[in-house]
Amino acid sequence: MERNEVPVDEVQAQKRRIPSHRIPSLDGMRAVAILMVIALHLTQRYRVVNTHTAKGLVLYFLFGLGGDGVGIFFVLSGFLITTLLLREQEKTGRVSLADFYLRRTFRILPPLYAYLLFVIAFCVAIHTPLHLATILGSALFYRNYVPGDAQWFTEHTWSLCVEEQFYLLWPLLFLLAWRRGGRRAAGWCAAVLIVATPVLRVATKLAFPHVHHLDEMLHGRMDALMAGCLAAILIGTRPFESFYTRVVARIWWLLPLEFLVFSGAATLAAGVNYHNSIGFTIDSLCIALFLVWVSRNAEHWVGRILNWQPVVWIGVLSYSAYLWQTFFIHTDNPTRAKAMPWGFFLIWIAAALSYFVVEQPSLRMRKRIEARRTGHPGLSPLAPAPSGRE
Repeated sequence: MERNEVPVDEVQAQKRRIPSHRIPSLDGMRAVAILMVIALHLTQRYRVVNTHTAKGLVLYFLFGLGGDGVGIFFVLSGFLITTLLLREQEKTGRVSLADFYLRRTFRILPPLYAYLLFVIAFCVAIHTPLHLATILGSALFYRNYVPGDAQWFTEHTWSLCVEEQFYLLWPLLFLLAWRRGGRRAAGWCAAVLIVATPVLRVATKLAFPHVHHLDEMLHGRMDALMAGCLAAILIGTRPFESFYTRVVARIWWLLPLEFLVFSGAATLAAGVNYHNSIGFTIDSLCIALFLVWVSRNAEHWVGRILNWQPVVWIGVLSYSAYLWQTFFIHTDNPTRAKAMPWGFFLIWIAAALSYFVVEQPSLRMRKRIEARRTGHPGLSPLAPAPSGRE
């Protein structure tokens, strides 16, 4: 055996580090992501970040990089969705698209539609104009390509559109690739999409120079989703485990520094051109590797923080919190609900109500439907929360 070769037993051990039940630390990463998003929106509301001053720079690096919270959500979604697809493929020899879309429907739509119904009632109650396109763009998941349709209370739903478009496309691509060449072909499919995304971003900007929302389009953020997909596919393979042992396990601490510090510094230096070219791609790959590391190191002090029960609960509530945070933070909210610090607490009250009153009953209904259709509950203990930002 070569000196640096990873033994087969070690490869199998690494495979087992991603358990068949809930993956350690990932709810904690959801918590980090949603808190980053909320912090960003608070800095935008109060305009406290001025990068021309020392204080402003400190605030920028502490709170102004919440856009990477969305990147974390996207990578998580790609990672977890692909883990589910792989698990079902390897357990049953097939992937049921009907079951997949049933799970996604009951996971995503009820909390979102509950929020949109609240928004409609809110606008009627306070006599605020409500545009039909605002609701349709979010409810039908095309708002990220028609951003002009948004009103302040749906500005943040673009990321849900990105996720839903990803859910529609990736399982089909995964199955087509798997039938042609199994795990290797699926991995190459994800890798090609990662490489293609920055090219598509640059091409879109050159063709449509007045487009200012590239980061809200599926083809502009596919690299983040695919980075998570690729990580899930590569786990347990000899090349990846060798790379993990030699590199990731040794320099893991550089990964969060990249997407939290270096990326911010590069954005200050090059503006949006950095992320619109290769920045999102580099961030996404580092986030994906960091997710693998934290999932395997639950006993490390970082892992203990991410798996601390209060942090886990923030992660569990993150989807509903994301849906409601804009309503209680946005400066255009004409009510006192946006007053701080009460607005911050109202986010979590609304998130908890959404989770227990909407999310959980919806998931129970889904399991009953699955049981009637197949004779057993679904295969989705890992069902991931959708991501979001802004």
